[in-house]
Amino acid sequence: MFATSRTDSPDGASLRWVHRPADPRGVVLVLHGGQSAGSEPTSWRQLSVLRARLFATAIARPARSQQVAVAFLRYAVRGWNGGSPVTDGRWAMEQLRQLHPDVPVGLFGYSMGGRVALRLTGDPAVRSLVTAAAWVESADLRHVDAAPGLDALLLHGSQDRVTSPQGSAVAAQHLQGQGARARVQTDLDDTHAMMRHARTWHTRAAEHLVGALVEA
Repeated sequence: MFATSRTDSPDGASLRWVHRPADPRGVVLVLHGGQSAGSEPTSWRQLSVLRARLFATAIARPARSQQVAVAFLRYAVRGWNGGSPVTDGRWAMEQLRQLHPDVPVGLFGYSMGGRVALRLTGDPAVRSLVTAAAWVESADLRHVDAAPGLDALLLHGSQDRVTSPQGSAVAAQHLQGQGARARVQTDLDDTHAMMRHARTWHTRAAEHLVGALVEA
């Protein structure tokens, strides 16, 4: 799945490329899930990482024909731990800025990755956002600032018992209040893994991210 090129942070986070054209029109950064606490190193084989990798593969299919790059961030450690994945996310955004300056960025976040992605939307490079089964804490929203022109789609299965569909709805309302275009879709009977209707979720995420970056 991954290209050979990779960049590792001093604390152990790893940025790898799923697809990287020479002169991309945009870049999608994929952010995986995790757990509330945990200092053990993140493994590529953890279920939340594997689930996000399936999304990354699906996003890369239309991205190839549109000259959009797709990068995958693996956090240094598994837990949220007060926000350590956000630090990794900001590091990844800086790597993208150095490698491809002035190129618009789309964020995809699954579960805890959605929580990370929401915290990164204030970066002026971010033009599009998709979250899937996002972990949303109301206290986090004071740290969420939508960049101008942000186009967001928040996906959530109606039968999710791990993270709340209502959290995605509240986050969408918050983004709308900041002037972003934000929609929430909870119309499919699916659980936190989002595997019952995986093809539909994948298609929605890919079309939104790639389409918004091409327009940007």
